[in-house]
Amino acid sequence: MQGGCVTISRSVFNVFVPGLVALIVAAIVPSAVSAASCRLNDPIALRNIEYGGIYDNAVTLRDGVYEGEPFVPGGASRPRVELLDMSPVLHDLDGDGIDDAAVLLAESSGGSGAFTYLAVVSCRDGRAVNIGTIGLGDRIMIRSMAGQEGAIVVEFVAAGPGEPLCCPTRKVRNRYRLRDRKLLLASSEVQGTLSLADLKGVTWRLSRLGRNERVPEGVKVTVMFGDGRVSGSGGCNRYSAAVVETEPQGFSIGPAASTKMACPDPAGGFEDIYFSALQAANRFGFLLGNLVLHYGEGGARETMIFEREVPR
Repeated sequence: MQGGCVTISRSVFNVFVPGLVALIVAAIVPSAVSAASCRLNDPIALRNIEYGGIYDNAVTLRDGVYEGEPFVPGGASRPRVELLDMSPVLHDLDGDGIDDAAVLLAESSGGSGAFTYLAVVSCRDGRAVNIGTIGLGDRIMIRSMAGQEGAIVVEFVAAGPGEPLCCPTRKVRNRYRLRDRKLLLASSEVQGTLSLADLKGVTWRLSRLGRNERVPEGVKVTVMFGDGRVSGSGGCNRYSAAVVETEPQGFSIGPAASTKMACPDPAGGFEDIYFSALQAANRFGFLLGNLVLHYGEGGARETMIFEREVPR
């Protein structure tokens, strides 16, 4: 010490100061440090954690699935919980400035019931932890899920009064918030009956046709619903046809007119298969935000799955 000043050697400075800075940063932003090691956009992190709020005791998923012991020894019915294949919604729900993840779970016990749950996962001490779960309903159809202003908004189709659970038509828009470490319903709005009008204004891109037909790589097939018309691309040619709504979720499609470009395979051959399926389509619904068109009859009944195409 000289003249009231403290002299620190270069070697001590190089060791002491960086360590002190690291301690200060960790003390100021512990949530940011833990969030760096907890990746909620990593499917593995969400598929292998404990979820509560479904049964009396929490269950641990392994690769996205939990299966309990049979209700009756040797029986086939058993509790089952599965993480549904819908991208998590990342949104800050607890106000800490770090996004949480909202996911959907399906619960069944061997009967006809298929219950959907909304679960929120947050980063706690560097690991993914389920901090809230709430039931959405039995045999509902999810139309969309999004984060808005500190809440998760889920739009789905549920059975209305007097409707069978198999065939819901009532549109519901629910908003969920975290309060006192619980996931609660903040508001619920019934938006009428599902109809073809709910498909308008969206370009839907085919992702699967039937059980065995995969869309060939590089082939883009689309469908768009308008006022009395359905149109799009078959993968090579543009097409348009009249569509008539026959009942809730039911419709019929008239003969299609299309351009006449000669299309080499795989686009050409697949387009013919798609046009045949579209002509036979007569019912629609939703599956985890995707549009489902049902076609065929009886045991030959199949489905086409379309993803919502997001404008760039």
